[in-house]
Amino acid sequence: MDLKTSFLSKSCENPFLLASGPPAANYGMIARAFESGWAGVVTKTLISEPVKNLKNRFATLKEGKKIIAFKNIELVSELSPDQWYASILKLKTDFPEKLIIASIMGDALSSKQWLELALGCQQAGADMLELNFSCPHGYPAHGQGAAIGQHADLSAAIVRWLKDEASVRIPVIPKLTPAVADISYVGRAVAEAGADGLCAVNTFPSLMGFDLKSLTPKAGVNGYTTSGGCSGKALKPIALRCVADLCRDPGIPVMACGGISDGFDAAEFILLGAPVIQVCTAVMLEGRGILEKMKYQLETFMGWHNYSHIDEFCGLALPAIRPFAELDLDYAVKAQIDREKCEGCKKCYNSCCDGGYQAIEMVNARASVNVDLCTGCSLCFQVCPNEAISMRETNGVE
Repeated sequence: MDLKTSFLSKSCENPFLLASGPPAANYGMIARAFESGWAGVVTKTLISEPVKNLKNRFATLKEGKKIIAFKNIELVSELSPDQWYASILKLKTDFPEKLIIASIMGDALSSKQWLELALGCQQAGADMLELNFSCPHGYPAHGQGAAIGQHADLSAAIVRWLKDEASVRIPVIPKLTPAVADISYVGRAVAEAGADGLCAVNTFPSLMGFDLKSLTPKAGVNGYTTSGGCSGKALKPIALRCVADLCRDPGIPVMACGGISDGFDAAEFILLGAPVIQVCTAVMLEGRGILEKMKYQLETFMGWHNYSHIDEFCGLALPAIRPFAELDLDYAVKAQIDREKCEGCKKCYNSCCDGGYQAIEMVNARASVNVDLCTGCSLCFQVCPNEAISMRETNGVE
């Protein structure tokens, strides 16, 4: 199978890029990832002045031992622009075939900052620019990050500053925040301003809760915390919706980012129309070697459907996403239980009794469906731990 793909006419050996974040914090980390087979990188965000990060800036939400959500209150790069320009130049020299995207963020009112960063990265050899309109913590209070991305006119103005400058010749890609009512509205504005592509999405503003024994917040900084960016598996459904919306409207090329933890996640985003995938949290939790598993899983998915190339299924599922009003109210299904698989755990019974239509009965210690009461909501199917329940299409006929 061929995992080669492309984005804005730049070829990639596979769809997997390091997203802007801790795994892309300096030359050494990026170089090791490239040597491991990652197709490209989005650098940690450059700003005019280096930052000082908080200590104890991460927190997690776990289900048992499994991390299902990750929070960070980390700021952008601690390196100066000149250090990054040197790193980009060396990366492009040492790895000329890799896709190198420089993430930049300037002041919302300063075209000079944006242009200086853009031209510095371009001169160093960056293939594209990702505009950080979406960092959810630290910068919004200063009118940067998500404070830009939540205002379509401001986002468009910054894109226009760069696209109207003839000396900026490389593609410009705004990275959008999911914390908006209609991401397509912002997408249309930046597309009309000249954006070449889009990245969706950054992390979502969140609090990760408290340690109920010590009453300290997660992540605690001397007894206090603040809202930070939620990533990991919990972000994936939000990111899928945003990517689907943007692939349809405005319809310019989209890079997917958010909650991608394995190759099967990647397949879903590609099906919606995103040919390249950015990964951050999964690399932080498992290391850059996760790439081999992700490629294997993506190839496994392709094998299920006899796909040989990414292009054969990129965007294939987008037509399946429709407005609510276009869904078929006459479509009918009923729950069907395989009694040989049913272990009598009563999860479906309890859920249907108290959250559904009281259509599950226990017969001889096994679950059974009362088809006259079943409305086909699928709650029982969702909670069954043993795959003993399926939803059978009836078309209104028993």
